[in-house]
Amino acid sequence: MKSFKKKFIATAIVSSLILPATAFATNGLLSEGNGAKARGTGGAGAAMANENASIVTNPAAVVGVGDRMDVAIGLFSPSPRKYELTNNTPFGGSQTSGQDLFVIPSFGMAFPIDSQSAWSIGLNAAGGMNTEYSTNFGINSGAPNTANGTKTGINLAQLFLSGTYGRKVGSNTTVGISILAAYQTFEATGLEAFAQSSESSGNLSNNGVDSSTGFGVKIGIQGDITPELKYGISYQPKIEMSKFDKYKGLFANQGQLDIQSTFTAGIAYNLNPKTTLVFDYLYIDYEGVDAIGNSIGELAKGKTFGSTGGPGFGWKSINVFKLGVAYQSSADWTYRAGWNHGDNPVTSAEVSVAFLAPGVITDHLTLGFTNRIDANSEYTVDFVHSFKNSVSGEFGPGIPAFGGGTIEVEMEQNFLEIAYSKMF
Repeated sequence: MKSFKKKFIATAIVSSLILPATAFATNGLLSEGNGAKARGTGGAGAAMANENASIVTNPAAVVGVGDRMDVAIGLFSPSPRKYELTNNTPFGGSQTSGQDLFVIPSFGMAFPIDSQSAWSIGLNAAGGMNTEYSTNFGINSGAPNTANGTKTGINLAQLFLSGTYGRKVGSNTTVGISILAAYQTFEATGLEAFAQSSESSGNLSNNGVDSSTGFGVKIGIQGDITPELKYGISYQPKIEMSKFDKYKGLFANQGQLDIQSTFTAGIAYNLNPKTTLVFDYLYIDYEGVDAIGNSIGELAKGKTFGSTGGPGFGWKSINVFKLGVAYQSSADWTYRAGWNHGDNPVTSAEVSVAFLAPGVITDHLTLGFTNRIDANSEYTVDFVHSFKNSVSGEFGPGIPAFGGGTIEVEMEQNFLEIAYSKMF
């Protein structure tokens, strides 16, 4: 059995790196939740310990998940992703992004040490964003190199490899800590029209895939308030990442794209032996990362893309609320439903470059079920529909080079996932 676990871990890591996570953009850059069971209940899971992905949400869950393996594969379709720019001579027009299907893998294994403690290893998508338009954004602008046929778009993929340790510190309380190795890749194409607004125009676009690494931690606590009511709290500080040198003329602070901090608090209430209600609150601090949160208005103040404290995507930090219910109809079947609502990180005042990263989704309907195959295995399916949303505003307010006009960006998404779990 130990040999099998070692081989599985190695295979899962390699497979996940071959199929990197990308294009989430649901609660901003992040998915609605972690794990097939949690996603079925709106993404809520801070107080739960019923799958390895529970540990991703809250490291304290590692003690409660038991000796188990989870592997999942998801199909993600962020379609349509499009923009329309009107009353603008240099850049006016509309486009819909291609590349509408992405494969998102994840895995995790937990290992009890004794009755009081456990550890785990896991690999999961940390976030991502993708757009790929059919032509160059500035093809009609007359700007240098914009008529070269290079498609405009970006691709950001983020992965976490985590090692977690947790321990009971009382009869009803568990604490845990995860050490996170973060890896992200990025590529931008077709941004030549913005070269004059870049500190390093040769490191703005069309430089192939670049990578960035960093290390961080996540801490958590879970406990029982009453026999029926459980709570969970977790916090992940901002992870400082190495710089994207190939794109130091795009991201603020010479290519510095850190991973934002998050805070989660949740409860799970057993309404009766068959029904559990779950609720999570999540705060995502996008404003704490200059490349994401700095205003595009910094251009109007004389700063350029890539400069220290330079313009970013103008995203606001957001609050997310997740509510769900799980109903166990029999020993073998459990059904789930949920709702996820988050603030929109993209405001009308900061929509100018949102066509590259249209993370404007606010509302998600989630469904799922688990079927127990035998005493030691089960599979779980979840489906998420993210409702179409759009944001419009002035294109480049106060920035003459952008040419003014009105830009509107829009996105809708669907996600289908299947997970297999083996208990040892």
